[in-house]
Amino acid sequence: MTKLIRRLFAAFLFLMAGLSLAAESDERAVHKTYKAWVGVTNRKDIEKWSTFLAMNPYFFPADSTPLSNTEEIIDYYARSFSDPMFLLDCRQEHVEVSESGSMAWSRGSCNATFTGPDGEKANGTSRWFKVWIKQSDGSWRCRVNSWRNVDQL
Repeated sequence: MTKLIRRLFAAFLFLMAGLSLAAESDERAVHKTYKAWVGVTNRKDIEKWSTFLAMNPYFFPADSTPLSNTEEIIDYYARSFSDPMFLLDCRQEHVEVSESGSMAWSRGSCNATFTGPDGEKANGTSRWFKVWIKQSDGSWRCRVNSWRNVDQL
């Protein structure tokens, strides 16, 4: 009986270690995906940028009503990308992967540069929260994106 208990315990530890490694791997993948997405954003490549969106995305911009479909979201970002001064310096500060490994949450901050209302270079800082969905091919896509300017918090 003792051998059986030891084997079951060893199998349990092995399973838990595997789940922990998978979660760490998914966490790294979300970090890598976010870094790539910010890079594409700063290159202002709207076609490539849109490939980071999950099905039925929902975005809550600080300066707009909620955007509830892919077309609205792409239009919003295309307008941002048309600003020659638009640039993001962002940090993803925390990622948490669901127990199932199919969803993740992340939060962070961004410093944005853009053309202000007076036509001069302007800056703003925001805090954001995202929900990521793992795709069948193992990649991660953004389903929900919400941010608020620091002065709005």
